[in-house]
Amino acid sequence: MSTRPTTIAHAVILLMFTLAAASCNASIKPEPEIKGLVVFAAASDVGLGTARVPLNIQMLDGTRFDDAADRLEVTYTPPDSLDGQNSIAARLVDDLTWREWPVRSGVYTATMTFDVVGFWQVSVRATDDDLLPGRSGILVKSGTDAPDIGDTAPLSITKTTPPDGNLRAITSAPNPDPDLYAISFDDAVATGLPTVITFSTPAYCQSATCGPQTEVLSLLDDAYKGRANFIHVEIFDNPQEMLGAGDPSLAVESAVIFEWGFHTEPWTFVVDGSGTVVGRFEKFTTASEIEQSLVRALEGT
Repeated sequence: MSTRPTTIAHAVILLMFTLAAASCNASIKPEPEIKGLVVFAAASDVGLGTARVPLNIQMLDGTRFDDAADRLEVTYTPPDSLDGQNSIAARLVDDLTWREWPVRSGVYTATMTFDVVGFWQVSVRATDDDLLPGRSGILVKSGTDAPDIGDTAPLSITKTTPPDGNLRAITSAPNPDPDLYAISFDDAVATGLPTVITFSTPAYCQSATCGPQTEVLSLLDDAYKGRANFIHVEIFDNPQEMLGAGDPSLAVESAVIFEWGFHTEPWTFVVDGSGTVVGRFEKFTTASEIEQSLVRALEGT
């Protein structure tokens, strides 16, 4: 018995199903792509008063939104203001600045003044594009853990070059600059000159910016040699042991970081000749930004 009619019937049925499926698929419209901004306020230690706030801004899909300060509007809103929807309570940032980094692109910085304790909302919108705004939060405390602008810096005894000259014993920097370990911080303040001090661990920094931060310190040291002190402090007490074993779990935190009270790194402080903090920077900081505070310290303003 011939099976040809059955085969033809099967082919017809299959064709009908294919056409039906194609018709259904044609009637399904793809979801519109949602385009918007994402913002993260990278400030972990903020108290009442004025603060420098680093802002990481990008698209929802992960695309960078770099070097576009003139296209962005940033506002920040106190805790009790209708979830940030009260336009009267919202405060406009007027100094949003793009800071180019030697690694990982860069970051925006903004100056904000906080007069209420609690979670503040930060909103970012593009002024020339129909993008959903991005929002983030900042916890504002009654006071900072690390020294704030106007505070007296702890007169910490920081490590200097050992008698045998082995800088590997006190820093994880791959090519340490001896000038950054020439004087202890307490002695630096005693000179009456401004001091720039950076706390970081170049070999183990998760953001990969700690090494470049010490390089910035060296550049500034060359530019202001004899007019200011520049000090790098390793976060860990035993960098040589850690590097030799290739085991970061051996890390022993330096007592100095507890004296200064910060919980992230890198941190950089500019201290004037009297030992007062005049510049305070969380995360990687460009030479020009540090220099602004340093010049003010040199001029006594």
